[in-house]
Amino acid sequence: MGKGNIVVSTSCSLLHTAVDLASETKLDKEIKSWLAFAAQKVQEVNALAKALSGMSNAAAHSLRKFSLRVTNENVLKAAASLKGSDHHRATNVSVRLVAQQKKLGLPVLPTTTIGSFPQTMDLRRVRREFKAKKISEDDYVKSIKEEINKVVKLQEPEKNDIVEYFGEQLSGFAFIVNGWVQYYGSRCVKQPNIYGDVSRPKAMIVLLFMATNQSPRPQVYLCLARLIIFCKIDKTTTSD
Repeated sequence: MGKGNIVVSTSCSLLHTAVDLASETKLDKEIKSWLAFAAQKVQEVNALAKALSGMSNAAAHSLRKFSLRVTNENVLKAAASLKGSDHHRATNVSVRLVAQQKKLGLPVLPTTTIGSFPQTMDLRRVRREFKAKKISEDDYVKSIKEEINKVVKLQEPEKNDIVEYFGEQLSGFAFIVNGWVQYYGSRCVKQPNIYGDVSRPKAMIVLLFMATNQSPRPQVYLCLARLIIFCKIDKTTTSD
């Protein structure tokens, strides 16, 4: 083919990639060695074009492959124990619809709203103070509950970004401070990064269920299927 006929490039736009890993001074050093943001990806593309001349990161990849932080034995056992029946509900949709109608008595065309109210200035302040360790977790949770009580008759208040919120409830994620990327439109998010097997150490939305006592109307809690998780690391874990 000839080297003059080969073009090296990224597989997609870097628009949804954080700009520079160097700005993440609080990120765990071992995990940081496994990541690449836009600036690093450009360097990698350039290195590939130059036949990886003096820019190999093989050592970091080797360390990650055998790191105990990447592989979660409980996740491996749970995945291995899955049966075909685990992928199907025990009842069909017609049975569930009858049970739902008996419980809720919904009209033919029930309507609702979906989405979150914007965070208030007070809620943002409380969140900043909690992350800065100026207030305790108990005080933080108390403030969240109070805000939910205020607006649950209308709609759920917005948490920190939904991607970040759910990612914080799971193990196997690394979180960044300055790596904002475009989510949609003018909305940006600090992307969680998957570095190993993902598991759920504790219940994720139990706190939200306290709102059921604030309204006589049926309430639906969604763990969004469209949850966007940015995986910026090559799939080289021992559990592949």
